[in-house]
Order: sequence, then structure tokens, then C-alpha cells
Amino acid sequence: MGNAQSIKAFWDWFQKNHHQYLFVNQVDAQEKDRLLGEFVRQLHRHHEHLFPLIGGHPDAKKTELIISAEGIKEYFPAVEELIAAAPGMEDWEFIAFKPPMGTGFSIQYGGKDFDPEKIIFIPLRNDQYPGSVGIHICYPDYQDTERNIFMGGTYLILDTILGERSTTLDIDYLDVVKTPPDVTKYGYRQLSKLREYIDQKKNRK
Repeated sequence: MGNAQSIKAFWDWFQKNHHQYLFVNQVDAQEKDRLLGEFVRQLHRHHEHLFPLIGGHPDAKKTELIISAEGIKEYFPAVEELIAAAPGMEDWEFIAFKPPMGTGFSIQYGGKDFDPEKIIFIPLRNDQYPGSVGIHICYPDYQDTERNIFMGGTYLILDTILGERSTTLDIDYLDVVKTPPDVTKYGYRQLSKLREYIDQKKNRK
């Protein structure tokens, strides 16, 4: 099946079955798993590296269907192509990539709390590329043995603050490190201010 054909096949399936998904977050866990499993199966018939998120504000007139590439830049064009072909539907809003949600939240991941108001980052300087964004994100309890947890929690926070597209495309270098004892020397900032820092570096108003 060609790309255009598989895109059409997915949206044809969605239009026939979309009513089942309008309340998918309000059904019992077993039924939700069944519905979402079928949704992913149908989506992966078109592209195995794309994933859906269904939700939105309870009072919103439309339910949101977000198509994500899980932050993998290689598959961003596939997300954009699929959403560009989405049909106009009264009950649905179709969104490419996880959108930014701002701050004022915390996330639990791997048994740890990640709060952007309490986490700091240190900007890295590269005089050869003054518009590039490199950062160290600092944790006082960071250990190399738990690196995957700290990286995973960090990317969840960044996706929420910046959105999937910006997290992937706007940050040129990122690492998680143990908070240095002399951190005040490094011009650190709260992670909740990262959006402002990126816009400043990229000369965005």
C-alpha cells in the first residue's frame, strides 16, 4: 500500500469509528485499553513510529487527537503529512505533535518528583554558534546509575513546557548532571524559564 493510500485508509477507518473514541478517557480501563490498542494498530498500518494521544479539556467543544513522533525528528514529516490530510470533523481537532502546556505542574516518573519550579538549568556557551541552545539540567540527587530515570523525567517535563516540536528542534545539546557545589557561578535559571531563554537565544520576540 502506498503512502497516500495508507493515509487515506487510516482516515477512512477513523471516520467510521471515531464515535467510540470521543469518550475513551471515561470508560473502564479494560475497554480503554482495547480501544486504544485498536487505534494504535490502525495507525501503525500506516506508520509504525507514530502514536496517538486523545483528550482535551472536558468543557471543550471538540476532542483533541494529537499525533506524536515521540520526539524523533526523523518522523516529523510523517506526522505533518498525516495531519495535513485529516478530514474536517465537527467533533474533533487534529494536532501535529504534543503541544506546549506551560508550567505550574509537577510530574512523577520513576519514583521521583520533577517540578520545573524547583529544577534548575545551566546555559552552556558556544561562541562559534551564538544562537545555539545547550543546557545542563541539574539535580542535587543525580546519580549515574539512575541516568535513564533523570533523562526520562526531564524529557517529559520539556515536552510539557515547550511541546514536542520545540523540545526536539530548539535544543541543540542537553545533558543531566549533578548540581555543582558552586552553581551560583554558572548563571543558572529555573527550568520553568527555559521557554524565555530559548526565545532569547533564537532572537524570537
